[in-house]
Amino acid sequence: MTPDNSGAAIEIRHLKIGYHPSKGEAQFSRGAISFSAGTGETVALIGPNGIGKSTLLRTMAGFLKPLEGQILWKGQSISRFTPVELSRMISFVSTENLQLPNMAVDELVAYGRFPYTNWLGRLDSRDKKVVIDSLEKVGMRRYARRQVVQLSDGERQRVLIARALAQDTPFIILDEPTAFLDIHNKYEIFHLLRQLAHQHKKTIVLSTHDLNIALRETDKLWLMLEQESLEGAPEMGV
Repeated sequence: MTPDNSGAAIEIRHLKIGYHPSKGEAQFSRGAISFSAGTGETVALIGPNGIGKSTLLRTMAGFLKPLEGQILWKGQSISRFTPVELSRMISFVSTENLQLPNMAVDELVAYGRFPYTNWLGRLDSRDKKVVIDSLEKVGMRRYARRQVVQLSDGERQRVLIARALAQDTPFIILDEPTAFLDIHNKYEIFHLLRQLAHQHKKTIVLSTHDLNIALRETDKLWLMLEQESLEGAPEMGV
């Protein structure tokens, strides 16, 4: 199944990102960022260290406010969405290497249902089915009751992706999802993400330093540079 590029699912227009300290100018900023992606596409965000890739992803997810410019999700400015609406539209997988004692795999994945559960966080039968289905999609269903600390790095990353799937959002953002993995698991995770995007019509954006794998396993590249941003299909070399 090929990606649907008939309309942009994500549009980033003349964006400036960074942090504002309590007084004065932004401590860090990067401007001239313009990107787009369609439904069902997997996008690799690449660029030199310190260029602001993580800051861009966190701004796209709504954790940071843009300094200038626009981020449009399905044609709507991110500023128009409430936190709950954003949590039902965008799931975010960070780069941190989680160590969670006394937590089973299915319990971690169940946290992805937080936008839909009541204030007590209780799961109904549908929520539980979504958790199991999400584990099935990443090949981890048989590990549902295993402790998270007993997983390998590759298995743990699959579980975090399952948590994002359980959140049931059209957009998934991942910050360096293969950072702790060996080369075999890197390829597996990239391939898995591309399959999920194509089969389930999700738009997936991930930052990475694994350019050779990204060239093979993603539909589009976003390149961040000091003074400009570039995008294109991998076969075009951006």
